[in-house]
Amino acid sequence: VSIASLRCLPALIEPIVNTMVEQCSDCAAANTGEMLPGPVLLGRRSLSAPVADNGKLDKAIGNGSHEPGLVRAGTQEGLPRAESALPSAGSALSRAGTALQRAGTNLQLQRASTLPTEDRELRHAATMPMTFDVEADRPCCCGLWKLQQMLGFIAGILSLAALVVIRPVQTYPQANDMLGITALCACFWVFEVIPVYMTALFPVVLMPLFKITSSEIAAQAYWNWISLLVVGMFLVDIALEEVHLPRRLALKFLLKTGVVHPAALLACFMGMCWVFSMLLNSIAVTLVITPFAIGLLNAADEQVRDAEAAEAVEAGEPGEQGSGAGSRRNVKDVQKFSDGLLLGIAFSATCGGMATLTGAIPHYFLAGESNLAAHVTWSKWFVFALPVSLVSVMLAFGALCTRYVKSMKFRGITHETLEAEYNDLLNEVGTFSRDELLVGLIQITQVVLLIIRPFAISPFVTTKYDENLVNDATLACAPALLLFFLPSQVRPGQALLTWPAVHEKFDFGLLLLIGGSLAINSGFTQSGLDIAMGNAFAQLVPHLSSLGLNFTIILCVTLCGQIFSGIGIAATLLPVVSSAALQAVVNPLLLLLPAAIASSFAFLLPTATPSNVVVLAKSQDLARSLRFRDFFLNGLPVTLVIIIVGAVLTDIMGALVFDSHSPFPKWACSAEAASCVFVQAPGVVQGQQVDAQACIVDLSSEDATMCRLWNGTMLNLTLVQRVF
Repeated sequence: VSIASLRCLPALIEPIVNTMVEQCSDCAAANTGEMLPGPVLLGRRSLSAPVADNGKLDKAIGNGSHEPGLVRAGTQEGLPRAESALPSAGSALSRAGTALQRAGTNLQLQRASTLPTEDRELRHAATMPMTFDVEADRPCCCGLWKLQQMLGFIAGILSLAALVVIRPVQTYPQANDMLGITALCACFWVFEVIPVYMTALFPVVLMPLFKITSSEIAAQAYWNWISLLVVGMFLVDIALEEVHLPRRLALKFLLKTGVVHPAALLACFMGMCWVFSMLLNSIAVTLVITPFAIGLLNAADEQVRDAEAAEAVEAGEPGEQGSGAGSRRNVKDVQKFSDGLLLGIAFSATCGGMATLTGAIPHYFLAGESNLAAHVTWSKWFVFALPVSLVSVMLAFGALCTRYVKSMKFRGITHETLEAEYNDLLNEVGTFSRDELLVGLIQITQVVLLIIRPFAISPFVTTKYDENLVNDATLACAPALLLFFLPSQVRPGQALLTWPAVHEKFDFGLLLLIGGSLAINSGFTQSGLDIAMGNAFAQLVPHLSSLGLNFTIILCVTLCGQIFSGIGIAATLLPVVSSAALQAVVNPLLLLLPAAIASSFAFLLPTATPSNVVVLAKSQDLARSLRFRDFFLNGLPVTLVIIIVGAVLTDIMGALVFDSHSPFPKWACSAEAASCVFVQAPGVVQGQQVDAQACIVDLSSEDATMCRLWNGTMLNLTLVQRVF
């Protein structure tokens, strides 16, 4: 029996028991000849009949011949037993249902009611939902940990101890210690033993103690240009939230288009979230758009119910009795469309985040790879990932439209409802202000600077040796600084963005999380683990085509991302993939591009991406919250198709934008100066004729004079001519 099946039992049993308890409390008033209000027989069947028919009923429940569990209604001896037994049975079933639901949350089957709804807490719960699962049973460590957290703690400690003691890597002894630290962090990240931000501190604590590297070198990974890029982007995002510009733009767009049909409304919301998530981060977009959508949906639900009541009054019937099948169908259609719209917001925000280097957290780990810093720019990634992002959001729209909108009689949200929501916005924040205009212009300036930087800024800001001095961090922070210089019109005496707002909404823990991943990457290099693991993985690389590699990597990362966290998978896997590319002497972009973008192909589980977590938590404000199966049934077809289509598009766009099919490039070799040299060695590499190629130095030898080419040929560095 699966946990998902068990979790369905309380939902099925509790309403039945509660109804019977209520009805049996009124059974004393049901004398002979009166119609009973509901089911009066418990057991294999349920009867609702006049007690005057007790003569027929006696045949069914006569002297010792009645079926087990049947209690005769309308008798003095039957009612007291029923009245005393049913409340206790209902209480027991309710307790059992709660226990089963809590058990479900221990296995990643997150429920909406277990998550916070307040925005400040939800920002953190988006990246670590299991930690914020407040209703889960926590039997371990004096009520501190859930069962899965205890298992993660044991697995992490045992992995570290086993690798330190057994030491499977003989060539590089310290690689065993680094592998143990990585396994410990992976277990703690996946099972959220402690907050994921605190797990990111393990590398800087353990690597010096195991003599892998110094504290100074390990600490350098926690503050670099990637951290400043995050700071610059998030400051502008917070300013946009403060002035409510995305909400105003969304309402204006819907009012101008006059959208009322459910399919068009779903397309508009998904399109807006998709575009906003390219410019902002997906967490901020879902936090802004989801409450706005829920307000519209609740208004539509009230509108349908009011229309039903009006029709009932005109027909001269009481409200509930006057609600026919068509009216009930309209209410169900609204609830059904609510599920589809919230899922559309989550899926489109995730898809939009794929398109930009700053739209999804795992992309920061890619940008932090030392050998890619100058080549994976914001503009190049946008061109590369936009087709994949566009196809994925279209697939998501098609899946949701087919499941929720097809054959729906609900006509959509009326223009009057949209106007009422806009009036609420006016009452809350006022008319369009100079603050919104300035913040919008700063956001546009930031995006434009990031797009034009590679060809319009960096070439003109260089050293005398033509080394670039400006990267994306500078251009992200420059517009963000303006927010603190420009005065606010809405809040006289204050700037457009204030420090209290930053302190409340900025996720500083994200900087630790990114730093921990980069520290692990540094430890791989310092310990030699990158060479050891790269050699093992590199044996598979030459046997697969570029398309086969893309498909294999995307499939593995996507499956792991559904079960665990895409953030944790990217933090752990990208350093390994980078090392494998070096040891296989293949272009690192050939492996890293599909691995990075596949970390966002997580649609199956409500905890797979931050957007899913936010939408799941906010759905508590609806008449019916989203459920696990809502995500799974709708995300399954999207995931299956995007794995195949994504592999093809990644292979094509990677070759067009980054030239990922080319042999191991010079820039990648120069970034790995200690282990890679470019030598004059004419030959054929990956089907291309070259005059010089990369040669990976064998650091395991004492004098490090031998190196290996792509085809496995060993060269003596003292006998070949180096290009650099």
